[in-house]
Amino acid sequence: MNLSKFITLAAATTLYFAAVSLPSYAQDSNYTVTDGNKLDAVSYGGFKLYRNWCARCHGTYGQGMVGPNLANSLKNISKNQFFKTVANGKSGNIGSMPPWKANVKVMEGRDSIYAYLKARADGAIGAVKPKKAK
Repeated sequence: MNLSKFITLAAATTLYFAAVSLPSYAQDSNYTVTDGNKLDAVSYGGFKLYRNWCARCHGTYGQGMVGPNLANSLKNISKNQFFKTVANGKSGNIGSMPPWKANVKVMEGRDSIYAYLKARADGAIGAVKPKKAK
């Protein structure tokens, strides 16, 4: 094998393994959006929990207020990191998020809250009030 073919093969192999080994946050996205604002039942349940417990700090559509923009944050963190932050809270330069581990509704609904926020982060739903798909 000549050197240029070897380098090409090595580069292709490196790119392949890099792509395979990167965290796949899209696989954490268990939501379905139809007609631009209709969420599956689980994600819609996440919207309702989010609205009741999270929106006062993170904004109506996850755009951020006192708390950070979650639509952007979920582009950069894993589902596991999200779960840890929800359970244990977090302190930052601007302020802190309280731990929610004592709130049974939030802890039991973390998957659905995450699915709703991933739909926002992925751009599957814009800054509109979602509806429940039928």
